[in-house]
Amino acid sequence: MNAPVVLVDPYSSGVALGRALRRAGFDTHAVLSSPAPAPEYTKTFQPADHAGVVSAGVTSAGPGFDRVLQLVRAIGPVAVIPGAESGVELADALAAELTPELANDPARSHARRDKAAMMATLRAAGIPTVRTLAVTEAEGCAARAAEQGLSAAGDLVVKPARSSLSDGLTLVPAGGDLEAAVRSVLGARNLLGSVNETVLVQERIHGTEYVVDTFTEHGRHIVTNICRYTKVAVGDSFAVYESTDFLPEDAPETPVLVAYVRQVLDALGVRFGPCHSEVMLTEDGPRLMETGARLAGAGLPGACELATGSSAISRYLDRLHGQPQDTRDYVLQRRVRGVYLVFRTPGTVTNTAVLDRIRVLPSCRHLHLGLSEGDPVAPTTGLMSTMTRGWALLAHRDPARVERDHAEFRRIEAELKVVEHGALQ
Repeated sequence: MNAPVVLVDPYSSGVALGRALRRAGFDTHAVLSSPAPAPEYTKTFQPADHAGVVSAGVTSAGPGFDRVLQLVRAIGPVAVIPGAESGVELADALAAELTPELANDPARSHARRDKAAMMATLRAAGIPTVRTLAVTEAEGCAARAAEQGLSAAGDLVVKPARSSLSDGLTLVPAGGDLEAAVRSVLGARNLLGSVNETVLVQERIHGTEYVVDTFTEHGRHIVTNICRYTKVAVGDSFAVYESTDFLPEDAPETPVLVAYVRQVLDALGVRFGPCHSEVMLTEDGPRLMETGARLAGAGLPGACELATGSSAISRYLDRLHGQPQDTRDYVLQRRVRGVYLVFRTPGTVTNTAVLDRIRVLPSCRHLHLGLSEGDPVAPTTGLMSTMTRGWALLAHRDPARVERDHAEFRRIEAELKVVEHGALQ
């Protein structure tokens, strides 16, 4: 009989993790924190992939948790792992009871999931953060922001406290209608399927954005990769992904980013497993955007394996097989870059056959295309629309080859035609 592993909300990156666990000889059991996946994840969840499915209907250690605990205890899991952001708190609570040696500090679970609590926890620990105001109603939020000096900071950013990716991310220019922006996000159903009950108002900070992915063992945070995001503005969306670069371990910004993220993870009570931390490096130093106490999404673990030879998934497998953990931080083996299609105007896309030329670029390892000739397109907004439309994974030991192929990707993309709706005959 194969050893059972419980995946709480096995969507997003949890799909790849579940596949790897089953290939490695484990049985996966799905525990769902809500009756059904959010619409964006419905297609990725295949109940037949799992040895069993438990519909928990609870998201944390609150009412109804004891019933779920008994059901999961009967499975006898060797590990309880969140498969997606929505499963973090329930996985924390179950792991603390059933696999405490493979669990994070349950007392700080809320701070690992809720961005308002996350920022408050970091401030209490003396860690520099983005100035943040958490609001539960739009009325009066502009006055509260002014009282805290946020309005004087210039542009503001509004986002849900408990969503993911760039869902609901809204820029409010200096002097703009903050209450209207908060009202548009508050009460809306977010990407993870829950209603936004709390919204963050933050100063807009400027700098270069990075991701630091880690795997923690007994409280020791091992860096599995560092990436640099390049983002562009498209209409009202001010942070559209253009590319993601895996950086060498000796990049000049590495020491300050790693030291900061390790402080963050300590403050958040991370003791075991992967974390995905997004950090803006500003003139005043690093500032956390958010940490996800789970695997990175958007295909990053697979790209990490290509870039470094290992990933958080391979480290999970080593740990569950009882193999000695490599406690060294990553060493980059080849340059890897994700490059994304960006649409700036709405209409009907034509001439899509040109995109097949991307496949033969010397560094192209994978090309995903989610559009066909004649499909309607809208301007690119969040990461979900970015990943759906199309992207390429470039990898080569020669960084110059990746640069040339990135430029060629954009030249090919420029041959796409987006025809205004109604203009096609």
